[in-house]
Amino acid sequence: MNIKINRQAFLDGINSASKIIDPKSLSPATTGVLIEVGIDKLTIISTNNSTSFKVELHEQNSDLEITTPGTILVKPKFIIDTLKKLENQFIKLNVFEESELEIITEKSSLKIGLLDPEDFPLLGFVENGLEITLSPLEFKSTINQLINSINPYKERTVLTGLNLKTKEDSIVFSATDLFKISLKKIPINTQGEKINIIIPHKTLTELIKLIENVKKLKIVVFDNYTTFVFDNKTFQSILVDGNYPDVESAFPSVFGTLIKVKTKKLLKLLNRFELPFESSDPTINLNIKKNEITLKTTVDSVKYEETFNDFKFGGEEIEEVKFNTRFILEAIKTFDCEDLEIKFSLPSRMAVISSEEEPNLKQIILPRA
Repeated sequence: MNIKINRQAFLDGINSASKIIDPKSLSPATTGVLIEVGIDKLTIISTNNSTSFKVELHEQNSDLEITTPGTILVKPKFIIDTLKKLENQFIKLNVFEESELEIITEKSSLKIGLLDPEDFPLLGFVENGLEITLSPLEFKSTINQLINSINPYKERTVLTGLNLKTKEDSIVFSATDLFKISLKKIPINTQGEKINIIIPHKTLTELIKLIENVKKLKIVVFDNYTTFVFDNKTFQSILVDGNYPDVESAFPSVFGTLIKVKTKKLLKLLNRFELPFESSDPTINLNIKKNEITLKTTVDSVKYEETFNDFKFGGEEIEEVKFNTRFILEAIKTFDCEDLEIKFSLPSRMAVISSEEEPNLKQIILPRA
């Protein structure tokens, strides 16, 4: 293999591929990236068995010049570290006797031992199937707003991922760990495509790192796989098997109490209840009157209490209701708005958090006994 390529383009490609690699993999081959050079393009591929990634570089997007095609398997760490420190616009890659890769610039060279490409698993990327196109920025925002309601270690496997379901005029994303529920609707013409899948939590955390500054995102679903296609990159994942619960039906329609409040003021208030504690399961106790809310928490031997009256009230007063402090804070932080509404259902007193400024996002926090 012998090529010349733009240093930054090659660095971006191999850096993206490295993000999904599991350094603790029992298979040495999957700790490396496969670099395939054909007649007119260079493809970088990586996998951790549950997800796979590839990026294609060619003359138009990387100034690629191919002298000799070839295929190699190499661990990416030293390549990335070295290329980040170089300032050259172009680099050359040469392979000697299929055992050593040399990266050459005008004044330097780096030699790296290679792995056997025959040991790398044979991958097939599915790029045809049911398709939807989304704004990458909105999709990333949706993941960040809902991911805290996913428990990747839940024994009930279907709850370890994010549910994506199409309707006639929207895509519905939902997540729950049975203590909290998150739901987000994105209005979009789905062109009649019927999709109902569960995307694993691990896939979501890896995808967030890959779609930064991406202009267009296409999601393809086929069999038990989903493929995300963006720019010159392809990211594929195995889906969680099973039927996701009907989360929308869990949202109550009967409410006894309504609070309207400024988001920033409520966050400042609740942040004062994040006391230093050893317990990872803090509780906040609310007493809600028409003109005043009393908040209390007890952590080990420390008790904190504060009253709050900068809100609008509707409905009936609540003598006592308890919530996980962290759950409430995480849910409120998903809203980027000035005003919030918190409705308390009857008879369970679950808190439904929403905003007229972001009508497509809702969060439910279940109360504690």
